[in-house]
Amino acid sequence: MTERPETFLAHLRSAAVGVLERFPAELRPEIYALSFRVWRVDDDDRRPYVAVGYNTETQYERERDPDDDGEARWNYAYWLLEGFETLGNVPEDPVGSRVYEEEVRSLGVWYDGELGVEEHPCQIVR
Repeated sequence: MTERPETFLAHLRSAAVGVLERFPAELRPEIYALSFRVWRVDDDDRRPYVAVGYNTETQYERERDPDDDGEARWNYAYWLLEGFETLGNVPEDPVGSRVYEEEVRSLGVWYDGELGVEEHPCQIVR
């Protein structure tokens, strides 16, 4: 059996552990929820990423109002949204970028140019 090269998903899983370990020690007791925001840079399907973040009790207290029924605690719009590490096909993750592009090219679905996936003639339909 041939050894399979690292997959993009395997990279994201292992790199996410490192992100979690780098959360500031002084904030860890305050963190009550983790977030894994999945999106793509400039809506480009070739540039997927996940931003690994969290919300804290301090942020919740800052955002809630006296009649809050939990909206500020659980509605993502009130959470800390900036300053988190991103993993994927982004400049901040050169290994992820390499692994992603290699995997997508090996599947035969990489494309260059301005076309979006929905417009590209080479799509995998499952």
